[in-house]
Amino acid sequence: MQRCDYRPQVQHWARAYTRSPRHFLARWTDALPLLDWVTEQIEQRGLPAEFAMLPFVESDYRPLPARGKGSAGMWQIIPATARANGLHVERDYDGRLDLVDSTRVALDLIAHYYKEFADWRLADLAFNAGEFRVKRALGERDARELSAAQLGKLPLRRVSHDHLDRLLALACIIEDPSRYGVTLPEATTDTRLTVVDLENGMDLRLASRLTGLPLDKLRSWNAAYLDDRMPESAPRRLLIPHARIDSFRHAAASVPLAYWNDWHEQAAGRSGQLDTWASASGIPPEALAAANAMPVGGHVTHTTRLLLPGREPRLAATPRVRTAAAAVHVIAAGDTLGSIARRHGLSLRALRALNPQATGKLRIGSRLRLQPDES
Repeated sequence: MQRCDYRPQVQHWARAYTRSPRHFLARWTDALPLLDWVTEQIEQRGLPAEFAMLPFVESDYRPLPARGKGSAGMWQIIPATARANGLHVERDYDGRLDLVDSTRVALDLIAHYYKEFADWRLADLAFNAGEFRVKRALGERDARELSAAQLGKLPLRRVSHDHLDRLLALACIIEDPSRYGVTLPEATTDTRLTVVDLENGMDLRLASRLTGLPLDKLRSWNAAYLDDRMPESAPRRLLIPHARIDSFRHAAASVPLAYWNDWHEQAAGRSGQLDTWASASGIPPEALAAANAMPVGGHVTHTTRLLLPGREPRLAATPRVRTAAAAVHVIAAGDTLGSIARRHGLSLRALRALNPQATGKLRIGSRLRLQPDES
């Protein structure tokens, strides 16, 4: 696909994205493990590498949870598309947030749109605007014969044309970052994700202890499990860095399968040896030690946060709120009020009502409210 010189709007977005080199590097560093995974899937299918930028345009490569009946995941898949393509959406599992399955569906759609239109530009527009809107806008014309200027005049929403321009702008930056004064992170074995199939469902809090990874990081790569555990109907797998697989398998072998999927965290409340908590919980001391990354006879203080077997009662009825940050949006390069509203399942009117100060040009790093203050 033509990138930097496709049309002037591409350079506009390229400059917007790289206005803050430090911020740009931070965003790509966060996205790198997911980007690396998506790039590999794209290469295996022989699709244009530019489509690895699509989740960045859609969501900053974040597995965004659904708000109401809106879109969800880093590909921002709507419920109807999920149902039509076999992505299960349940109370405690959302396949649109599953890196493996959502990427499969998104790339299937892109390949289908290319087969339909025989033009990668139209494939991107169809991903954003919908196949039938693009068909209506195109009419009897052959997209392959349209110049960038002509294609930019197709009667589609501005956001759809921006979508393609932003995709090409990011590809342009990645192709030659020095041109824009930015640097990019490099993938390593610590950022390269690998699928680990499991014999049983595993609570992500337990997986965090067994892998030695921060829980928030592990959740971001395995975001489909909405309350941290793997329901019976969901895939039983983890995405973790390749470098952690051997140590994870060794640690997991210390915990009987029957204990993998139901855990809760609490303050110890008293001091003592870890094995006394194991005895009280009816779990082998070696298993509890592995779950807490402690020696079997490790000393516990009253403030130690222990991971203990047994499901938290509140989680049986109410999915965990994924993050407090869902109440705000930090403005990034390329954001508009319209794109922010769509990303979080709000109407533009509602977003403006929550943020009456957001008039004129949005400032990178500023915060927008997404929920009313609790009274």
